[in-house]
Amino acid sequence: MEISITSRETIKPSLPTSVNCKTHKLCLFDVFQLNTYFPLILFYHKTSDMKGFSCVSNQLKKSLSETLTIFYPLGGRRGDYFSIDCNDEGAIYMEASVNISMGEFLNPPKLEFLNQLLPCEPNKCHSYQEVLPQLLVQVNLFQCGGIAIGLCNLHILLDAYSCSAFLKTWFAICKGSKEEISWPDFFSASSFFPPRNTFGVRAGMLNINKDSNVEAKCTTRRFMFDSKIINELKAMSTSDDTEPTRYQIVSSFICKHMIVACMNGSCDQTRPVVALHVVDMRKRMGEPFSKGSIGNLLWPALVLLEDVNKNTNIIDLVRVLEKELGKLTKELFLKVQNDPDFLWSDECAQLMLEGIATQNPITLVFTSWANMGFDKVDFGSGKPLWLAQRGGTKETIPNTVVLMETKEGIDAWVTMAEKHITILENDMEFLRIALLNPIVSNI
Repeated sequence: MEISITSRETIKPSLPTSVNCKTHKLCLFDVFQLNTYFPLILFYHKTSDMKGFSCVSNQLKKSLSETLTIFYPLGGRRGDYFSIDCNDEGAIYMEASVNISMGEFLNPPKLEFLNQLLPCEPNKCHSYQEVLPQLLVQVNLFQCGGIAIGLCNLHILLDAYSCSAFLKTWFAICKGSKEEISWPDFFSASSFFPPRNTFGVRAGMLNINKDSNVEAKCTTRRFMFDSKIINELKAMSTSDDTEPTRYQIVSSFICKHMIVACMNGSCDQTRPVVALHVVDMRKRMGEPFSKGSIGNLLWPALVLLEDVNKNTNIIDLVRVLEKELGKLTKELFLKVQNDPDFLWSDECAQLMLEGIATQNPITLVFTSWANMGFDKVDFGSGKPLWLAQRGGTKETIPNTVVLMETKEGIDAWVTMAEKHITILENDMEFLRIALLNPIVSNI
């Protein structure tokens, strides 16, 4: 199998950015992000009206140019630690050909080749001094006429919600449905949560896990949880005082088995284990953040997990997770907004498990891209038939999980050190619930 790059160009905004918008100020949470790209790949059937690929690609490029005028910071470059210079340098747009059909590629998905559908290496940690494009796109054409659109989004400006808003706008313009545009708000995040001098901030806030910047040779695996299985897990995890969400159930189940895999593959079983759940602040804060606010409006919910083993009940992990998520209220985020000393406070230190940070914990990171609308974005070829994240074996940050909604249920993209992922994918109790990289249906 071969994936060959056939063209590469820079797409600039269709109109120059106004003088008043030439500098985009990052928010407090943007500056906490690693200088890295997070990936997304969307697979589409051949366009129903039988347009040629060159016509489709031209329309994608034209509409991308118009979208960069609306999402103008994406056409810029980082000016300094706290801002983006909206200088209209543009986004990178690439085209590639794949010498097999999409059906061959997805039955089952060839995870080891997924990264070749992306325009750059995903999740690689770059130096903050390195000036990078905010957005790179690679449009891949399969022999059957199917298309996979791979995006790499620089995390210092976009989170998953922001990426979804961008995609909805780009694809709405592409198919001529401008009433579907998701208009961005670039001002609320930085005005409510401006960057601050974080020198001396309490341990944990800037560097929750000392190992978080240490990349290891890791492999990414996809596990699918179908809706029937999730409902069974939910029935097992529901009680009079617990009504868990799909995310809480699936992440708790995965968490248990990741811990078992890490402990079985480690000679040091005394290290504490912390699960970090990335929480979107928008819904908890309400307006104006719930209406198109762009930026990394994310907060880490840290959960200390003690004495977890193969006999641990999932409902116990769900209860602990519910308790910690319940602490992340609008009132808490208003304290962050209004009290410049909050990041140095004892309350923040407790939330960030300051005492545990000195013990070099094993940290598992969970994030959900469900309910973001990625499965509905249509550039004129219908809704995507499948969404993917990343694959292959490479140097990256270990013990991360991304949950993505599918037609069948939830896909979990699990990245671990090779020796640990091998234990996980041979865990029969885990595989009784989680399907290892099944075929993609309805191709």
